[in-house]
Amino acid sequence: MKINLLFIMFFFFYLNVFGQNKNKKQISALRISEKIIIDGDLSELSWNKTNSAKNFKTNSPTMNENANQKTEVKILYDDNAIYFAAILYDTEPDKILKELSKRDSYNNTDLFTITLNTYNDGQNIFNFKVTASNVQLDIKNSANSNDVNWNVVWESEVKITNFAWIVEIKIPYSAIRFPAKKEQTWGVNFWRTIRRIREVSSWNFVDRAFSSGSQAGEIINLKNIKAPFRLELFPYLSANYLKKNKSDAFSYSGGLDLKYGISESFTLDMTLIPDFGQTASDNKILNLTPYETHYSENRQFFTEGTELFNKLGLFYSRRIGEKSSYIENNYHQNEIVKNPKETKLLNSTKQLQKTLILL
Repeated sequence: MKINLLFIMFFFFYLNVFGQNKNKKQISALRISEKIIIDGDLSELSWNKTNSAKNFKTNSPTMNENANQKTEVKILYDDNAIYFAAILYDTEPDKILKELSKRDSYNNTDLFTITLNTYNDGQNIFNFKVTASNVQLDIKNSANSNDVNWNVVWESEVKITNFAWIVEIKIPYSAIRFPAKKEQTWGVNFWRTIRRIREVSSWNFVDRAFSSGSQAGEIINLKNIKAPFRLELFPYLSANYLKKNKSDAFSYSGGLDLKYGISESFTLDMTLIPDFGQTASDNKILNLTPYETHYSENRQFFTEGTELFNKLGLFYSRRIGEKSSYIENNYHQNEIVKNPKETKLLNSTKQLQKTLILL
């Protein structure tokens, strides 16, 4: 009886998911040779030659109802990047909320979001968000985690008119990963947040009871695009001068970070004498327990690809290069040769691989 009940539950779950996949919307991307200037004007002729993603459905506070305001999204692409133009109509444009914030954060503002699933597997998703004040947010989602520290270089511009706010976006191929195929289909969804009425809507309807990644629409007609040569070098040089009473101390340091895309699945990260001085500092915590304080990881070398290592919390990267404990010679029986204030890393190497297995 229990086996039959489990079978029936699985059967209806499968029908539900299958029905969702069957109802995926599709939009065709138009290949262009015209240069697109990211200015929010949409003055290029190519924008008038392609079709639009429209008819958004609500996700919150209600579900599967027509969105309160009309939204249209268009897609172009060339040999170097993919372009998006969103016209977010508003019958009360003076009420569009556009509070300014720092990158990767938004408060009281309207928001437009693109979710790109380039392998169309419903798991590895790139999120590109733009507020009405043109603040950018980018997040990478995987099946097990959200990497909010993921940052790439892309362009956006916002223009507010008397009938809408317009977003124009350019995402270079160097910012994302995609398969090496002559013709590709990417998973995609577009989201709009109207803050003043607390409404969230999407192009392809998303049922909150299921994963949003598996309920995305699709971009079709992406042909003959190739991933660029991916080699990034980040050299650095730092110097420090400390004036003392008896003597002056001058110190310097240098190093190099390297990121090389071996293939669509392999990425090599190397760092030589890394400097994490630009990393956000930790808030001090008074810990009177026998256990160490758990701090979040903000160093870029350790944040990219964390979804591959954070299973059950077994890998805690903050222990690598942590500060040495303070050493005292209370009994004057030993000689302290060196008591460094920090642990200096000489070299780190990391190779990541993602493989899609179909059963």
